[in-house]
Amino acid sequence: MAKRETTPDFMGGPDSDAPAKKFMAPEDLTDSDEAEMDVSTPTTADEQDNDDGTAQPPRKKRAIERDSEAAAPPAPKWSNPDPYTVLPPEEERQGKRRDFVKLIRKARITPAVTSTPEVSSNPAVTNDDFISLGVDEPDNRPPEGAPSGPRAAELERGDSALGNRKRNRDDEITGPAVRRGKKGSKFFNLDGSPLDIWKPLDGQDPTPWFDRSSAAFHIGTMLHKEILDFYHWVKPTEYEDIVRRDLISRLQACFGQRFYGAKLYAFGSFASGLYLPTADMDLVLLSRQFMSSNRKYICQKVREIYSFAEYIRGQGIAVPGSIETIAHARVPIIKFVDALTGLKVDLSFDNSSGLAAIDTFKAWKQEYPAMPVIASIIKHFLLIRGLNDVATGGLGGFSIICLVTSILQHSPRGIGEPNLGSVLIDFFEMYGSRFDAGAVGIQFDPPGYFNKAARGIYNANKGTRLSIIDPNNPDNDISGGTKEIPLIFLTFYDAYRSLKESLYAASCRPRHSPSSLLGTIIGGNYDAYEEQRKHLRDFFLSERRFAGYHATVGLGSPPPPPPLSSPSPPPPPPHTG
Repeated sequence: MAKRETTPDFMGGPDSDAPAKKFMAPEDLTDSDEAEMDVSTPTTADEQDNDDGTAQPPRKKRAIERDSEAAAPPAPKWSNPDPYTVLPPEEERQGKRRDFVKLIRKARITPAVTSTPEVSSNPAVTNDDFISLGVDEPDNRPPEGAPSGPRAAELERGDSALGNRKRNRDDEITGPAVRRGKKGSKFFNLDGSPLDIWKPLDGQDPTPWFDRSSAAFHIGTMLHKEILDFYHWVKPTEYEDIVRRDLISRLQACFGQRFYGAKLYAFGSFASGLYLPTADMDLVLLSRQFMSSNRKYICQKVREIYSFAEYIRGQGIAVPGSIETIAHARVPIIKFVDALTGLKVDLSFDNSSGLAAIDTFKAWKQEYPAMPVIASIIKHFLLIRGLNDVATGGLGGFSIICLVTSILQHSPRGIGEPNLGSVLIDFFEMYGSRFDAGAVGIQFDPPGYFNKAARGIYNANKGTRLSIIDPNNPDNDISGGTKEIPLIFLTFYDAYRSLKESLYAASCRPRHSPSSLLGTIIGGNYDAYEEQRKHLRDFFLSERRFAGYHATVGLGSPPPPPPLSSPSPPPPPPHTG
């Protein structure tokens, strides 16, 4: 058997890289303030020479040797003493007690700083807290087959019912964290194209509103008529309006039990009558204190918002798991899905700014009848691209109405109504290629544009953000939260080019083979609209409280113009006897 090789030396770094000592030996210390301790810097090998030149072992080794040569300690003079009656040994009571804190402070050795690159690069010198193992450490990889640690992940994730355990400035625990997803993959595509859920399926009609008889008209009239066809197809029916008003009545009764005297109002697209089949219900709950003295009272603290969200959950009016609290926004809201209708609800508190916009919309609608028609096209155009939600950087409904109204305000006025096709093309061209959102803002009193740099209030609105002065509050920029304006305006430019190309292709096509002009920009899968309408229709027909309406309400007819003041519950059913 071959002789085993000698054990190799430890592959440590050279002695010159050994960490310097940080504390002196205890026997060299004194707690006297007057006595200065001699601190000698050890050599590279941690040795020091005597006066005669003979090398001495390291101090630590010498201390161990002295301890081994010392006589055995005497036996203890006492054992298991009574801590209440027995005093310490005599020598401990007579001697001076040592200040160990002072000894520790004095024992610390400050390493000498040299200019040599070897010493300055030594982590033990440059960083006293660094612990070196003396060898180059390999990659910190776990051994093969080691557990990946799902338990740690579960502990870090915690119980969703307890929230994320983060606290705000008031030392209040915030609610459960909501994972919003990766931008560009969940909310919208980075190129502004329609989302996959809106793309037409094989064999599906992407333009259910299109009337083939439109081919008999002039090319300019064809687009005008198709826009009207889309508007009448997508606008709400009467039963949809009744079911949505019933939702407000049910929530009013529920919330009134929690906040006595509070009133629930609708604003936004439903209050204006300009909403798509799957549109959210924008609601605001106003307290008695706010309505009487303009003093905000309901859900003005984070914990109150989460408490009210728990109340909604306990009442069973929301789809389980659909409640989402946005408590730290400028306007805190609670989002949930109604369990009976499947409608999405955005609930805010003691904020009347949205109600003021209802009267503004009413005035613009009377002055510019084409406004709601064009706005419905733009709203759906942005919806299918995921660019209609302000919370994710999109353009809100009232901002869309303002953009359309501004176009109509600057359009030449002639006899009769404008051609809707021309207005739509002008809209896409204006905001897609001509309007400089970074330098110019929009105002309505008087109608026009303004230089953003000249208004100090908009200096914070840097870059390419859109600025629209609130017609009801000149100090408010209603579109300041829309971060994706460059992408939105890029989609407008693409729509402008697509419409121009469609018009040219239609002019060259025979009359007997018509095709949709709007299909190039809003064609897609409309199953979501159809399913939502079917669900509301079935709910309307199955609920006994709606039985009085069945004989008079057409299931396909549009609703009457909704009131543009504060919404009210559905009217009582007509008497049939």
